[in-house]
Amino acid sequence: MSATASTFFNIGPAFGLAGPLASYEPFPRSTKVAMTLMMWVGRIEIIPVLVLLTPSYWRG
Repeated sequence: MSATASTFFNIGPAFGLAGPLASYEPFPRSTKVAMTLMMWVGRIEIIPVLVLLTPSYWRG
């Protein structure tokens, strides 16, 4: 949970496996991909991402 909060909300280091003296290396590849997507959405904000993924935005 803390790694997810750290990636999505940009709140700094997580606790446990992804703590300040550790890394995200022990997580499985699928989890790292999901956290990368959450970082992308969290940094850009959710509304612009949803607008970019809406088909009507690209048609009009």
